[in-house]
Formats: sequence, structure tokens, C-alpha cells
Amino acid sequence: MEEELNEEYYKAERKTEWRDKLRKEIKAKERTDISRVRMPEADPNVRNKSNLEVNKGLTLEMALAESHRCLDCAVPTCIVGCPVGTNIPKFIKYLEAGDVLGAAEVLKENNSLPAICGRVCPQEIQCEAQCFYVKKLSKEGAAIGHLERFVADYAREHGPATIPALAESNGIKMGVIGSGPAGLTVAGELAKFGYDVTVFEALHDLGGVLKYGIPEFRLPKSIVDYEINTIKNMGVKFVTNF
Repeated sequence: MEEELNEEYYKAERKTEWRDKLRKEIKAKERTDISRVRMPEADPNVRNKSNLEVNKGLTLEMALAESHRCLDCAVPTCIVGCPVGTNIPKFIKYLEAGDVLGAAEVLKENNSLPAICGRVCPQEIQCEAQCFYVKKLSKEGAAIGHLERFVADYAREHGPATIPALAESNGIKMGVIGSGPAGLTVAGELAKFGYDVTVFEALHDLGGVLKYGIPEFRLPKSIVDYEINTIKNMGVKFVTNF
């Protein structure tokens, strides 16, 4: 567990002045008494006649209330449950502090597709299943997926596209086959390390299973296109009909 978490690194981050001050503003007991937020959903009589997204997303007030539940644990086991190792307490604490765009930057450090992951990742068996609330208190875990989606959507609607830090070009060309979630993730990660990346897609449209396998009411294609455009802005090139 300690090796997976790099426990000392996360403890050092947790001890920063602003995080320490934030934890002390609300007692842990008060945080654990807050009920988990419920995702608003489209009316059944509306969604049964359209492809509109079922989950409507949290409001800022709802997201802030849910961020208060996060205990900013000394050993953040939620990170162990995240396949890409997102610094979950850090992005939630940025949100709690009111710096939503800062929270978006934290998400982008490890994840090129946060608006997608916030919608379709099975958080209930990954990060949220490792939450202190679930493991120790037998309560519902922090709504990590809902908060990830909120932060990614807020950043898309209120600021320029969040581009992660990119290393200087190393002059090495890399080809990625397929523009589905795996291909997009690999392309984004390689771009961060300075590689010259080209993604080759057999079909005429980009996105793979994100476009052709997940229905619009679950994952709008406009969200997929936005995340792909962000990866393009990182310098990744795409070739379709290959």
C-alpha cells in the first residue's frame, strides 16, 4: 500500500498550509454527518422521448457541499482505486477552496479525459470503493465521479481548455493505432513527455467506442469531441480513414 501510494509524497502535500487550514475549518465529525449529494436527473417523461443526457450534473453549490465530505485522509486510499492515479484529495480540496480551474489542472496531470471518466468510469467499484467512508464507516463514499465531472464541465464552460504541462520535444515520433479511450489516453500521456504523436483511426470519425459504443444519453458526443480537441491542442495529430 505504501509503495503504491508514495505515502510520504501525499503526506507532504497534505501538510501544505492551505490544505491544513481548509481541514480545520470544518471538524471531521461534521464532515461525516453531511449526506452524499444526489445527481439530478432528467425527467423520465422527457428522456424517454429524446437522447438528452440523463444525468444533468451538479450545481456549484452541490459540488461544494460534497467537497466538504472529503476528509483529506493522511493515507488517501481512494487513489489506489483509481486506474490512472489521480490525486483525488488534492483536486477535491482545490474545489472546496473555490478554485475550480485549479482542480481541473490537477485532474489533467494524470487524466486526459476527465469529463468522459467523470461520466462513464465505474467509480463505485474503483476509487469510491476505497474511500474511508466505505472502508471504515460503512457509509456511501465521497461522490468522486460526480465531482470529477463537475470540475471538468466547469472548466470547459468557464475558461480556456486546460492543457497539462508538456515536456520539451524529444524529436521521437510515435504512432498510436485507434482513437478509442485507450488510444486517446496513450496519445495524451506520450505528448506530455515530449513525443511527436500521430493517432491512426480506421473510421471516418474519432472516438472509437466512446462514439460508437456508448449512447448519447450516457455520454454526449460533444463531450468526446471536446476532450479530443484538447488532446489535439497538446500537439497530437490524427489521421482518419486509415
